[in-house]
Amino acid sequence: MKELIKEKAKGLKADLVKFYKRIESFKLDSANIGEFTDLIAAEMKESSFDKVTKDKAGNLIGVIKGYGNKDALVAISHIDTRMLNQRKLEGSVGDGMEAFKSGIVSNVYAGALIKRTVLPLAGDLIVCCVPRVESCDFGIQYLFDNFLKVRIEKIKGVILCEPTDLNINLGHKGRMEYEIVVKGKLNRNFLENRGMNMLGTMFPLINELEKVSKELPSDFNLGRSGLRIKDVRYSGYQPQDEVSEFRIVVDRVFIPEESQDFILDKAKTIAKTVYKQESDITVNTLLAKERIKTYTGLELISEKEFKPWAMESHDPFALESLKTLAENGFKSGFGYWKKIVTEGSYTYGKFKIPTIGFGAGSEDIQDYLTADKVEKAVYGQSLIVLRNIGIPTFGWSSDEI
Repeated sequence: MKELIKEKAKGLKADLVKFYKRIESFKLDSANIGEFTDLIAAEMKESSFDKVTKDKAGNLIGVIKGYGNKDALVAISHIDTRMLNQRKLEGSVGDGMEAFKSGIVSNVYAGALIKRTVLPLAGDLIVCCVPRVESCDFGIQYLFDNFLKVRIEKIKGVILCEPTDLNINLGHKGRMEYEIVVKGKLNRNFLENRGMNMLGTMFPLINELEKVSKELPSDFNLGRSGLRIKDVRYSGYQPQDEVSEFRIVVDRVFIPEESQDFILDKAKTIAKTVYKQESDITVNTLLAKERIKTYTGLELISEKEFKPWAMESHDPFALESLKTLAENGFKSGFGYWKKIVTEGSYTYGKFKIPTIGFGAGSEDIQDYLTADKVEKAVYGQSLIVLRNIGIPTFGWSSDEI
């Protein structure tokens, strides 16, 4: 069967290269996301997926049916719906465009390869391309609230098609955006000492936050937490009542030991300490939200947070996936993303569905991902699928079953 998979993979290469070039050259922006999704849907249909559909949130879903109603696997790639949403915290380079596009190609063609081999599956393979904006995972939430809602208990595992250097990744830090809101009557001397300059008024708080950023905790596997001031907003000053309001928008990455409430409470305490000499001042912190309108016309509000997650390496889904890669010549190991975030924040962070990441390219080096590298990811992903939901057939050795 190994030879069958390899031969079918070779037969798909010309189509894969053609699709990759189309995806690579597509100039994606907020106005043509629907067209981009249609291009992917057409490729799924051309590859003989048993079902191809889109939902109201813009999720694209392709299904390759297995036999019976047994455990399914879900393979997820994402579509960045804004060109700038891959700005990374803590010095990551590149804009991530090649990485997310190659994940789409490998996801679709791993399904196409399995379909082409005609190897039987015990359950369905569900291939999903989900939209998202910066720190807003509205696509995956809508997918699980609707299409996958009745199947959650039967999902054996999730494969995230993100850059892992062909290793098996098991988690990453969380990321959130929050606001510190300071409002009220600022003492006249407080303002005069800063020349009525609100930037001067805000500087003490910004300075304290920068101090905190140097003392954040670290996780052995996931790396260090981080904090960055993203924006400062001043709503104006009303001389008649001397009321002012300003907001500091903070971009924060965090490890599992730091909860959302802990982070917001700590930020509030810092701000109150900075302005403790001021009367009639209120300080609040809140998780940022964004109003989103998808290309399908759906309007919703999404919180700007991806939760941290880390799955144990002894999970059977992870172990079997790594084992089949090793048996087929991959020099893979377990790893963790240090900078990017994925839909694993939802699949494992909320539902505890066994979740792994696998894909071509590295999060540290956004190099030019050739079709050959993506082809290897296609081969590896198909092996992972067949090992976990494939039905043993004549020709597999005892080591491969």
